[in-house]
Amino acid sequence: MERRGRRSADVPPRLRRSLTLVAISSALLLGSAAPAFASQPVDMGGEYVVDETGVLGANTARVEQALTDLFDATGAQLFVVVVDRFEGSLNGLAWADDTAVISGLGDRDGLIAIAVDDREYATSMGPDFPATDAQLSAAETEGLLPELRNDRWADGIIAYADSLRGDTASTTDPAASSGGGIPILPVALGVGGVGVAWFFIARARRKGKAPTTAAPDQQTLEQLDQTASRRLVQLDDALTTSEQELGFAEAQFGSDTTEGFRTALTQAKALVATAFTVRRALDDETPETPEQKRDSLLQITAACDEADALLAAQEEAFDALRDVEKDLPAALALAKKGRDAAPGAIATATATVSRLSTEYVPAAIATVADSPAQLLRLLELTDAELAEAATAQGSGATGDAAVDVRSAQLALAQLTQSTTAIERLAADLAEARGALEGQINDLRSGMSAATALPKSPGLSSALSAAETTLSSVDAGNPIDALTRVVAVDRELDMQLAGARDEADRRAKAEAALERTLSSARSRVLSATEYVSQHRGAVGAGSRARLAEAEAQIEIAVSTGPGDPVGALAAAQRALDLAAQALLSAEGDVNAAMAPSGFVGSSSSGGGGGGNMGGAILGGLLGGLIGGGGGGSNSGGGFGGSRPRFGSSGGSSSSSRRSSSSSSRSSGRRGGGGRF
Repeated sequence: MERRGRRSADVPPRLRRSLTLVAISSALLLGSAAPAFASQPVDMGGEYVVDETGVLGANTARVEQALTDLFDATGAQLFVVVVDRFEGSLNGLAWADDTAVISGLGDRDGLIAIAVDDREYATSMGPDFPATDAQLSAAETEGLLPELRNDRWADGIIAYADSLRGDTASTTDPAASSGGGIPILPVALGVGGVGVAWFFIARARRKGKAPTTAAPDQQTLEQLDQTASRRLVQLDDALTTSEQELGFAEAQFGSDTTEGFRTALTQAKALVATAFTVRRALDDETPETPEQKRDSLLQITAACDEADALLAAQEEAFDALRDVEKDLPAALALAKKGRDAAPGAIATATATVSRLSTEYVPAAIATVADSPAQLLRLLELTDAELAEAATAQGSGATGDAAVDVRSAQLALAQLTQSTTAIERLAADLAEARGALEGQINDLRSGMSAATALPKSPGLSSALSAAETTLSSVDAGNPIDALTRVVAVDRELDMQLAGARDEADRRAKAEAALERTLSSARSRVLSATEYVSQHRGAVGAGSRARLAEAEAQIEIAVSTGPGDPVGALAAAQRALDLAAQALLSAEGDVNAAMAPSGFVGSSSSGGGGGGNMGGAILGGLLGGLIGGGGGGSNSGGGFGGSRPRFGSSGGSSSSSRRSSSSSSRSSGRRGGGGRF
């Protein structure tokens, strides 16, 4: 096997197979797992303070300083989220626990959640948060609650943090108290072992840095100046650390595997260099107006955020590789077990596609029509990777073997996701076909009601559109047909609104809402899977439309009981936005593929060729070497500038209470109640 660190004029066989794997995945439009829709608890997205209500206002900086002081004193991170109310069926404790989990908070992290309108609060503390139950309870009753009862939101949070800072100093371990403690690690002999040791030491150093959480647009000019300068210094140090880590990673896994890391590091260096240029311009003899200085400082912080995210995006992938190498025999055995189950899943999926092709028109199953052939190719690639992994393991090349096993894992995951998507499409088509007849009847009922009303221009236009749609409905493509019928029915309802009794309008909207939501969810799933499948080429515009579509579905679900007409409009907007997102994403992918075609085109540098090579390296191969996409601004990646969230516990199902002394099934502690 060719050493991965060696470069040649030709694409190495190992990399060529990985590129081919990505090319195959580009043809599978529904091959990735469908993410769950956004839940009501908040994903804090790497922020330390999230205030959806605005009650903290200018006091946000004071709150963040209190959190920083707590971190400096104890080594523990405290996060704050303020909302109008704890939505849904979750009680306050479960809401706080779920927010901690989906935000990636770790065992040593804590969270305060405050619902302003409901006059309710909850805390969720990791099992290793350095405070006893008694100390947490005292911080609530003596610090937090008295201020919340008087609507002094920021003062309550600050009092809570200060109470924990004063009470926990003696209970904190030395490494955490120092804020920069380096754990004692066994020094492994050999380049790979040293690389892993350095990785964890560098991560410990990054976690020792105080959080920089203040929202730039809420800071004073002086605070923003300090933040920008601090971020620049941290990122400059992080680049040095990341350069060293890259050297260890290349020695451990080879230059082909770490290509995404080097690209990210180069981009991060350019961003930091630009930020330093802006900083120097601020410090020269030419004065700037306060507005100009603020704009420049915001430009610096934005560049630092982007550079931080580029570095952070590499950590997850290398963690996965190192986990595989750490227990290589078990990882290889598990991958072989997954491979053995794959032929049965492929046979079932192939039979499903064959059946669908006889029941529906080609357009209805276009996204999975080529999947059987592609699934077989994925299985072949899996076999090749596992064979190389076994060979590398036998020769003691554990780094090479880990890369091979990880590639096999990704191929098997893609295969499983694709077979699941085929079965889901079959279910969606059957459901849409069953709902189509009822929706057509609803439309005809509306058309009949319209004949007894005076014909306004709007009503005449709606009737004409309804007649055209009914005459061209194709039951062989039920999802598309249902979408069109719902759209014209909704327009007709709008024109009939003034002539209908309010109760009838609500009943009709309620009847159409679930069908529309079903179509919207199906369309959003298709678009989400396509974007995930081609994430290396899909731009921000497509992703923004998709995110808004998901938000509209949530609005439709939450407002449906009280306002079915408005909810139906939101569901229809979700349908439209998801369709736009898919079209836009397809355009992005076509643009990325156009210059040099498919994998296999000639290339002198071994990089895959043209823009397509970039899209490939940013796509599935990025899942192997680039963390699976962009990271958050939370830092904690290779050279990240802020403490990284730790691993999550589980969501809590405990009942609400006012004491802090119990521990929930998730392992997190805390209390809550009303104020």
